[in-house]
Amino acid sequence: MASREPGCAKRVQSRPARSREAPCSWLLDCLTVAFLAETTAPAHRRRTAGALPPVWRVGALCLALVTVVNVVLLHQRGLSGDEPYYERMAAHPAGPHNFPYAFRIGVPYLVHVLPFSHAFSWQLLAVLAEAGAATALFALMREFDVDDRLATWLAVGFALSPPLLVVLLRNGRNVDAAASLVIALGTLFIVTRRRAALAVTLLAGTTVHESCLFLIPLAYAVWAQRPIDPRALRDLVLVAGLPVLVYLYLRSSIVAVGQIYQPGYTGPFVSERWAMVRDALHNGGWHGELRRLAIDYGPLWLIAPLALARLSFSRRGLVLVACCAASMTFAFDWGRALFFAAPVFYVSAAFVLKDRRRLAVAAVVALLALDVGYGVYMQVHGVRHGLENFGPPARGPVS
Repeated sequence: MASREPGCAKRVQSRPARSREAPCSWLLDCLTVAFLAETTAPAHRRRTAGALPPVWRVGALCLALVTVVNVVLLHQRGLSGDEPYYERMAAHPAGPHNFPYAFRIGVPYLVHVLPFSHAFSWQLLAVLAEAGAATALFALMREFDVDDRLATWLAVGFALSPPLLVVLLRNGRNVDAAASLVIALGTLFIVTRRRAALAVTLLAGTTVHESCLFLIPLAYAVWAQRPIDPRALRDLVLVAGLPVLVYLYLRSSIVAVGQIYQPGYTGPFVSERWAMVRDALHNGGWHGELRRLAIDYGPLWLIAPLALARLSFSRRGLVLVACCAASMTFAFDWGRALFFAAPVFYVSAAFVLKDRRRLAVAAVVALLALDVGYGVYMQVHGVRHGLENFGPPARGPVS
């Protein structure tokens, strides 16, 4: 197994002597105390007898926050974007469906079988998936000895992040939240080398979104000690063999119509990839793509790269980032594509921030401000003049 950096294994270390700090404002001192007080105290001293484990507390907190946000915010009316295709799959699982949505059967089929209305089922699954993904991300950050408080605030920032907030505003009719849950859980199981759990997670991911298969190259990158590592290859075959076969079966057995109408699939493979990039950027489209990428991670864009020199997981995790970047040549919404690399960005940023209290406060405040600001914008303008005016793309004969 790839060796972890100092501090990844759970242990209590003495805090190095603090250097003399320059005077700072009273507000910054208050924020520091509010967000990161006691960050260096041993975990057993911060827990009270009978208290829930931190991961359960964080899970309950994220579930409560996501539920409240989903209840109080203004949602879009009607269907837009990809939603008509997923809703039709939930209503008529056995019917013909559009490419490539037809292969993402997991969430729509679950909506179909749940004993609730479709509207409630979509929202229920989205809320649970977002809270679960944030909880898995918290557990992942703790594997790298990130303090509970910092990991909690970052997990909350993730749960309320713009890409996941949009899923709620779209009434949950989307598979992105479920895919984020699969990728976050899968990354956790990769880091802890829990092969059986990873195999089950991958098996579920094959029915959710094709991007979940990016966990396979990530697993090898994290486990391998050298470019060709027989042990890592053996473990990877044991873990990914059945999920890959299931995915191939789904691709070959499900009839997906309208592929010729799907952008990026109407010509030679290489030229179509370039055409997708060109079409996404032309006529000022690069403004929108750049904005979506920026709001994916906000301040973490500036912080996460600083971990590359010290954290092996950050370097090995570039495999997941590269896979997500490659998938941007298959779709126009680049922010959604790169958001699936969130485990790498959040772990890297948390590793940089864990020993820099004031920078951690600033980063957490900026991340939460981005989440709140985006939510306000969507309530004032985005829902009525953005989501509801974005009709379903013409991608096939099934409507």
